[in-house]
Amino acid sequence: MPSRGFTLVELLVVMTISAILIAAAVPSFQWMMARNRVADATNLLLSNLEAARMEATRRNNAVTLCRVQDANATPPVCSSAVVGVFDGNDWAAGWVMFEKSGGTDTGAWEPGDTLILRQQSVAAPTNTRVTIHTTIPGGERFAYQPRGTGGTGLASSFAIDHWAPGAPVAIRPVGSIALSGAARCLVMTAAIGSMTVRRPSPSCP
Repeated sequence: MPSRGFTLVELLVVMTISAILIAAAVPSFQWMMARNRVADATNLLLSNLEAARMEATRRNNAVTLCRVQDANATPPVCSSAVVGVFDGNDWAAGWVMFEKSGGTDTGAWEPGDTLILRQQSVAAPTNTRVTIHTTIPGGERFAYQPRGTGGTGLASSFAIDHWAPGAPVAIRPVGSIALSGAARCLVMTAAIGSMTVRRPSPSCP
């Protein structure tokens, strides 16, 4: 018995149904990607803050994590300046970790300090991307004391969220930022140096 192929009408019906299914799936996929990127950025920052705390205890010296405009710069420069699409509160631009060596300022880099880590930008500046905003305008430095307790800037928190091209860029405290359902808050306690991750309600503290 000769085989029967698809008619043009049948093919068009299949293509129409496929297009509808794809159109319905794309927003869900984009939302899943946004949540995954926020989760990855949150875990990265949390692990780096925990590493700075452990290094301060292990080295018996102050260790600083600071936001930079260029993670490859030598020497590192802690900066809350705007760079490209990254506003001054946005740590997605990148950061470095270093050990202090006898300086009185536990935040700023000084000659003789020891570089521990360079973290490149966590987001491509031209695409829909993650933002990592601090609660303090100009809060570019967070330092741990030798016992692992908080020092410079640690009575603070971060709002990690997903940003779309065209959204307004400005230096602003986290409480004034409208957060999406994908956002997470990384809250730090200066007295004991602890960190917790929470959902915004509706903003970060």
